[in-house]
Amino acid sequence: MKSLTIERSIAAPLEQVWQVVSNLEDYALYAPNINTSEILSGNGVGMIRQCSSKEGCWQEVCTQWKEYASYSFDVQTQSKDYPYPFKTLQAQWTVESNDSNTTTIRMNFEVEFKNKLFGWMIFPIMKIKYSSICEKLLYNWQKAILQNHLLEVKV
Repeated sequence: MKSLTIERSIAAPLEQVWQVVSNLEDYALYAPNINTSEILSGNGVGMIRQCSSKEGCWQEVCTQWKEYASYSFDVQTQSKDYPYPFKTLQAQWTVESNDSNTTTIRMNFEVEFKNKLFGWMIFPIMKIKYSSICEKLLYNWQKAILQNHLLEVKV
């Protein structure tokens, strides 16, 4: 298994960060590599979300949900429409309060390639590309969170 972890601290309370980060249906608004994100069924553990990109479409199953803390998805990589070379992909998003007004968002992705030799060769390149995508996602979340935070402070 290969892993990628990206994190960012934001000057906003945990509750406001969680409100944006846990809005799973709006994920495509923030993730630059995702065209659509739709909840097909469920809520919390067992929820099924469908995502698409220009490369294809796939489903994800929520395997862990802790309100105001974290959630995880297993991507259904065996689907015929799944466009990436992964045998397995597990993703976790975590929010952690550092103090009353600073929160850290952490994303962790664990992947196993269908072809281990191919994965060994391409993972360093993919890590650079997906780190950039994750940084853009975190930037977009941060922008939305801070706009919401400023609106609440002014009220």
